Amino acid sequence: MNQVTQPTAWVVDDDFIVRETLAIALGVAFEVRQASSGEEILERLRPVNGVAAPEPGVLLLDIEMDMLDGYQTCQRLRQAGLTMPVIFVSSHDTLQERLLAFDAGGCDFISKPFDPDIVLLQAQRAYARHREATQIGAEKSQLQESTLRILHEVGETRVLLDFLQSTLRVTDYASLANALMQAAGDYGITCHVQIRHAEGTFTATPAGAPSALELSILEHAASLGREFRLGQRLILNGAIVSLLILNMPRDEASAQRLTSYLNFLVESAEALAETIEMRRESAARAETLMIASNESYCTLEDIRDGYRKQQIETRLLLQALVDEIEKSYVHLGLTGSQEATVSSTIQQSAESILSLFELGVNFDRQFASVLESMKPRKGGAPDVWV
Repeated sequence: MNQVTQPTAWVVDDDFIVRETLAIALGVAFEVRQASSGEEILERLRPVNGVAAPEPGVLLLDIEMDMLDGYQTCQRLRQAGLTMPVIFVSSHDTLQERLLAFDAGGCDFISKPFDPDIVLLQAQRAYARHREATQIGAEKSQLQESTLRILHEVGETRVLLDFLQSTLRVTDYASLANALMQAAGDYGITCHVQIRHAEGTFTATPAGAPSALELSILEHAASLGREFRLGQRLILNGAIVSLLILNMPRDEASAQRLTSYLNFLVESAEALAETIEMRRESAARAETLMIASNESYCTLEDIRDGYRKQQIETRLLLQALVDEIEKSYVHLGLTGSQEATVSSTIQQSAESILSLFELGVNFDRQFASVLESMKPRKGGAPDVWV
């Protein structure tokens, strides 16, 4: 069976009898230790070789002592960073004494002579309150740290979302590389980017075009596997995209977290790089279709204009023919019956031709409908890669 460890209580008094009496009273619930002066307790609780001494659960402190009195001792304990509850013990119970005890950092006050049971109860309550406050403080600090960590992670995730959003319309490797460097910069990272594609290799650095040495480093780095780390430098390689990071954080936890985000950026850039050529081909096809459509529109419009001119000229020719025939009746020496027959024949032919013009009206409407559907729109070719 595990033995429950009792909290420690220190009794500081220059009177041996008072110390023993308090020790007996507190021994029921505490492991009691004694000191005969303020100097002794300060020495006993002093850090050794940079290691802090165990902090007492509670400390009972006499006020009237030689050299350092209780107020001065308590003040020095607080200055040393000790937070345990300090209960002052004094035969002088005045408002001024209590205020001085409070100002020095005390939490309670016991008057001499004292009831041992009351002393034990006050010490237990002081210890319980301090322990509860310490626990609440630790939970609060942990909650604050968790909240800050969550907010930090949300900000880091936002960088990824911004990168994806900014590259939706990217159609060239330079823009993709710059977006990748910007995203890494949002993480506080400086990097070089290399994108290998069918037409060659594109390399970008924060300073602009790479030097011959930088190119050779990146070309060599591409053969070092998926991840390669040397000090603060990290190389992330994909099939198409390579990232050379120059200033990874020294803290291992931060470095691992950032590496996972940077790997996601590389994977996303890989997918985008693979689609750039497809987007370019789509844009070229859209432009070709737009040019062909514009040419077809112009051709059809010319045909409709020619058709309209043909209608007008046909009407004029028909009217001239009728006029010429009627004028020739006198010279032809036709009888009235023959003139009537000829006129009737011409009239019927004219009506037949005019009926063709009525069909031409519907044909013109169809022409207009086709031309309207092919009419060039403002803004050029459609955005086929969105």
